[in-house]
Amino acid sequence: MFRVVLFAGGLTLLVACTPSDQSPVATVPSEKAREALQIATAARAASSAGDFAAAAKGYEDYLAALATNPDRDPADYANGLTQLAGCYYRLKFFARAASSYREALACETVRLGPDHEDVAGLWSILGSLELRRGNAAEAERIQRMLLAGEYRKHARGRREAATILTNLAEALEAQGKAAEAAQARQEAKDIRHKLCDEC
Repeated sequence: MFRVVLFAGGLTLLVACTPSDQSPVATVPSEKAREALQIATAARAASSAGDFAAAAKGYEDYLAALATNPDRDPADYANGLTQLAGCYYRLKFFARAASSYREALACETVRLGPDHEDVAGLWSILGSLELRRGNAAEAERIQRMLLAGEYRKHARGRREAATILTNLAEALEAQGKAAEAAQARQEAKDIRHKLCDEC
């Protein structure tokens, strides 16, 4: 089943993920599931050997196999997308990597909810990737979204907030916003100092 996910800023993705409301049960893997597992195993081996072109092709085939299996685990599909994105990144196919990370984000948001730490982790990776691609304004938007979510969950600020603020400062500096970047770095420093005082 495919589902449309709408992101902030109007981006929409059609994703082959569905939330899993059922408890896991022991089942015998179908032929399609076994074939997909073999493809994934070969892709992992290629990635471990540093052959990221072969690994990327393997993960593309793995995702295609999963997409035709109605009994697939949504977590497997999201993980495949994340692995594929990592291969694309290592091949310097940054636009493809960003697209795969966004689809993985859409899947994991459906599966885990928008406030889950794994979703935040994927957003953080995407923010760094967008900065690497030269999309500093998008990187800033992502870091501000992460920061708002972090403060919503932990008003006093944790080490994660300091990390986000540091990443935000880099995105601001890339746009020539030196004063805002300095303020973000100072806020990060204040949080770290406060946390050290509380140790």
